[in-house]
Amino acid sequence: MTRKRKRRSSVVEIGNGPARIKIYTMNRRDGYPEFTLSWKEAARRKTRSFSSMDEARMIAQQISVRLTNGWTAADEATRRDIDLLRHCEQVARDHGVGLSAAMDEWASARKAAGEIPLSDAVRFYQANRADLFAVRTNVQAAAEFVESLKRKGVSAIYVRNATSSLKRFTDVVAGNIADVSVADINRFLDGLKSLGPVSKNGIRRNLVTMFGFAKKQGYLHPDRKTAAEQSDSFKETEKEIEIFTPDEMRDILLAAHARILPLIAIGGFCGIRSAEVERLTWQDIKWDRGHIEIASHKAKTAARRLVPLPENLKAWLAPWREETGPILTISDVSGALGDTAVKAKIPGGWRQNALRHSFISYRVSMTGDVARTSLEAGNSPKMIFRHYREIVDEEAARTWFGITPPDGWMPTGLKHSLRERMRRLLAQEGTPRVDSEDSAA
Repeated sequence: MTRKRKRRSSVVEIGNGPARIKIYTMNRRDGYPEFTLSWKEAARRKTRSFSSMDEARMIAQQISVRLTNGWTAADEATRRDIDLLRHCEQVARDHGVGLSAAMDEWASARKAAGEIPLSDAVRFYQANRADLFAVRTNVQAAAEFVESLKRKGVSAIYVRNATSSLKRFTDVVAGNIADVSVADINRFLDGLKSLGPVSKNGIRRNLVTMFGFAKKQGYLHPDRKTAAEQSDSFKETEKEIEIFTPDEMRDILLAAHARILPLIAIGGFCGIRSAEVERLTWQDIKWDRGHIEIASHKAKTAARRLVPLPENLKAWLAPWREETGPILTISDVSGALGDTAVKAKIPGGWRQNALRHSFISYRVSMTGDVARTSLEAGNSPKMIFRHYREIVDEEAARTWFGITPPDGWMPTGLKHSLRERMRRLLAQEGTPRVDSEDSAA
């Protein structure tokens, strides 16, 4: 059988001198090319054949370098090495970089990750990267939160307090809300040097609520505590509660202007919070049923409750019995209360929360029933024992709930229509007319 011979068609040379490698392209009779390397090593001629010119050139270059540097054949890349190299180059090209650049980037990431597997580090980054969330500055988030409070119909006092607290914060801490750290909030709160622990905790609560709102809006990580939640609170010193005596309460009511008197009377004889009174209307006072109804959306605890309407309170509110609309229309409640205390010559001025403290203290003494009083006040029995209850005797309690207007009384500043109605009521009851000085007030 005659053997098919190969025919040489061209020669390519790689390297120089003793490191020169020749690549012969052989045209086989079966039509396929063959690329044969030929070189001398250790005084012997050697050859290797490949089916690809690219592979032949690569191996020729390796052999030439090896011969130049005096390396052994064991230092040459194997076919598997070449296939792996090609694969790595292709993977790098798929990501738009060269193999060398890809290795540099990998080495840098590997060094930064330390002992953490790169896949774990990437997953953590993807789960926590800030640009996955909608970007909002602190100012924008605070403004949106305040608008949400207004839409919910919360009290004007709460909206004002929240607005004031958040402005303090945004004036000091700038940037995006997702970038705010626990340390940022702690530094802000610590910097409020002129405020005490109670006020600082109040501002912190507003921040916690605002950051919770931001989380629900998708501005913060949904599965993590917010920076505000993790910030430090301040220890509040326990203070002894203050109440008014029956004589002081009578002086306060007689000194009160018609704009503020309903708040004082309802707070003192029903224990309803000022913020809750602000949400009430005259229609919520059920005169014939003998109670004031506080709907769930008007109550601080979001739970509906009925508060008994004592007879002495009916007498103080008599001028408004046929009124409708909001009970309280004055905006500066604290200022009006302070002015009233000065006019009534109350030692030390107005006492914070003293109306509610007084009601609970006198009511518990009158009924002997803390649980009942807690339902009427919208508090737990535990809270009443801890924060509100002052020991008073039963006689003082009877005197408190027996405080009624003097004969011919009419509140200062009562508008004309209500004044005329009151005059008719007094005339029907045969009560002496109010004196001219009060009538001209």
